[in-house]
Parts: sequence; structure tokens; C-alpha cells
Amino acid sequence: MKKILTANYLLSGKVIYLTSDKKWVENSEDAVVFNNQEDADNALAFTDTQINILQSAYLIDVLLTAKGVPKPKSNQELIRATGPTNYFHGKQTEKN
Repeated sequence: MKKILTANYLLSGKVIYLTSDKKWVENSEDAVVFNNQEDADNALAFTDTQINILQSAYLIDVLLTAKGVPKPKSNQELIRATGPTNYFHGKQTEKN
């Protein structure tokens, strides 16, 4: 089991991920990876204290690259992590 915690910023709607020091970042590669259900559930419970910051928190399955970087396992979460697929927008413009 390898999971990361994702949500959306309440005001902007941007996709965010939880880091090991309980900060929210926009890059899934910086997210803390949970290897057991108890730690994942505790992190999810932490989001109850963040209701003024985020919405719709949930855990997603990830695969680790050869360098140990988490990548969303599902196509839906890959698209969500990188933004729209029909034009460069948001995070995609930063990579060009």
C-alpha cells in the first residue's frame, strides 16, 4: 500500500498534497507517502482541523518512480495533478 493525501484549496480550488511536515503543496512529488493504513487514516483525520483551508480531502494510490518519487496511479489523478489536457494552463505553463 502506497498512498498520498490530496485535497483542494478552499478559495482557489487548486489541487494540493500533504507533506511529511503537515504542509500543503501543489506538487504531488513532494507529498508524504503512507505505507500503512493507520498512518494514512491519521493524516486524513488531520484534515478535519483544516476546514478553513481545504475541501474534499482523500487518499490516492501512488506508484514510486526509481528515485522514490510518488506518481498518481490512476489516469484521473495524473490529469488532476498536472491540469487540463487540452491546453497549457496553470502548472503546465511553468514546465515550458
